[in-house]
Amino acid sequence: MSRSRLVPALVGLVATATTALAFDGAMPVPVPGPFNIFAPGPTRLGLQGAKANPSSIGDFDGTVALVYLKGRATGGDGHRFLMMNDMRIMTGAYRAADGTQHRGTFAFV
Repeated sequence: MSRSRLVPALVGLVATATTALAFDGAMPVPVPGPFNIFAPGPTRLGLQGAKANPSSIGDFDGTVALVYLKGRATGGDGHRFLMMNDMRIMTGAYRAADGTQHRGTFAFV
């Protein structure tokens, strides 16, 4: 998919998810352990395998949309570099730090 089609699609997904479940202000707890962000995907590509948790929220039950982006970028000084990023959108139920159950939508860009 071209960049000109990907960005509007992601914006539409975020807008739809945001209207579906608005954030109520109760902060979720991160995934326990020394590493809070996991990279699911093929190990031959340097990722952590299909069973890695795609969410960055502990006690989360919902849907996660995940995309990996790779391309060349140019810095303000004109230096070109390879950029590799991931974006995630999570929507569903989670347990907050105080133990209460909530629903929300989060974007990790």
